Amino acid sequence: MPARRKPLPPELTMGAFGPSLAAATGVESGVLRGPGVRRIGQGLFLAASCDPTYQALAAAYLRVLPAEVTAVDGVSALRLWGVEVGTERPYRYVTTAKHHSTRPEVRVRRTSQLPPCQHSVLLPLPALVAARRDLDLLGLVVAGDWLIRAGWATLSEVQAALAAAEGRDCRRARRAAELVREGSESPRETRLRLLMVLAGLPEPECNVELGDERGFIARVDLYLRAWRVAGEYEGDQHRTDPDTYGKDLRRYERIVAFGVLPVRVAKAHLKRPRDVVMRIYDALVSRGYNGPSPVFGPEWCDAFEPWRRST
Repeated sequence: MPARRKPLPPELTMGAFGPSLAAATGVESGVLRGPGVRRIGQGLFLAASCDPTYQALAAAYLRVLPAEVTAVDGVSALRLWGVEVGTERPYRYVTTAKHHSTRPEVRVRRTSQLPPCQHSVLLPLPALVAARRDLDLLGLVVAGDWLIRAGWATLSEVQAALAAAEGRDCRRARRAAELVREGSESPRETRLRLLMVLAGLPEPECNVELGDERGFIARVDLYLRAWRVAGEYEGDQHRTDPDTYGKDLRRYERIVAFGVLPVRVAKAHLKRPRDVVMRIYDALVSRGYNGPSPVFGPEWCDAFEPWRRST
């Protein structure tokens, strides 16, 4: 009968650890190659019983960087605050130390003074400003709207932080400051709003409640009040959940009866963003809009058709 595997010491089951800590707790090097340990990077291990969450992995790489003077940065920090934008890797850090990481999964930038942090993670606003290095304009506005929605900052705070950005990619941050809004309830709603605004169409109000003297009728995602046109993003749950689908049918009946023309947009429609803009434009024209036609200029194309830059 094979010998029962000895469990890891408790201090090695609380997070990532290196060979030196393992040796200090009496764990032989061969154990680190066994089934009870997961190797997550060069010289970094995690007990197999530990869930390798994004938080755990970000904290793991922080352990091999200069202590006390390093923090999780930019997109990585935003993700730890619950704002899921950008890519998971590389893990981003900022430090005041003279340090260069050769790990491909880690990126470290240097600064003269650490931005405001909590538990070695940049606070939401400085993380947003730092994320301008990784996010395009659309992603930066989505992140800003998300911070407002989550209650991490107010609209004026987000605008001020982005507008004050200096150095690399500051122009992108300052443009994002002009475009963030409160009231957006999902990244898809932000995307739909920017589809319209960056094409030169009138800016809609976010999540407006419709009603009359008899009471509440419905709430619409994006509302062009002067023309009584509503832009509505339909998530998958609107299609796959029978109860939600049934409620939507009754809801749209009430919206139409109230005299509002809804333009319904699903995820698949966003793959053809010009078509979405033209559908909204046609709806506006049908309601008396006589403003300029949509313009799909460089800024709009960079946000929604980046492939055109290489053609």
